[in-house]
Amino acid sequence: MADVREDILARLLEVVASIPNIRSAQRNNVEIPEDQLPAAIVFDGDEETNDASDLSMRPPNRPTMVRMHPEIVIAQQADEAGSDLSGLRRELIKRVITDTALNETIVKTGRFGNGAIRYLGCQTDLGWGRSLQGALRAQFMFKYALKIEDL
Repeated sequence: MADVREDILARLLEVVASIPNIRSAQRNNVEIPEDQLPAAIVFDGDEETNDASDLSMRPPNRPTMVRMHPEIVIAQQADEAGSDLSGLRRELIKRVITDTALNETIVKTGRFGNGAIRYLGCQTDLGWGRSLQGALRAQFMFKYALKIEDL
């Protein structure tokens, strides 16, 4: 059986690991040592359906549309963390949006799919330590059909 959510998250980890100059890619881990920076962390994030508003008498095992919102944090420590983060952000967006495997994963959910990948935005955070530290948190939305029989 397949879990589209898990397939997306596992592939996201592979995608962020392929970004040039990323030393470490992890999932749901906030304890990244300085010597592994720049690092990318994929957080599972939330998911939602529109089933709460669907009061029809449809079969409970009918596919339902899910929107999941994973977050990716890129942490950096460098003399010019801001410009480095901008470059990492560009690579992140480009690689996630155009990744063939991610796009095929959301499309393979079939005629109910209407799948989509969207970049929703990012927030940055810069601070001082021994050198300039920076991080960005990017949000994406993945829309796919959840089929109960595939779980």
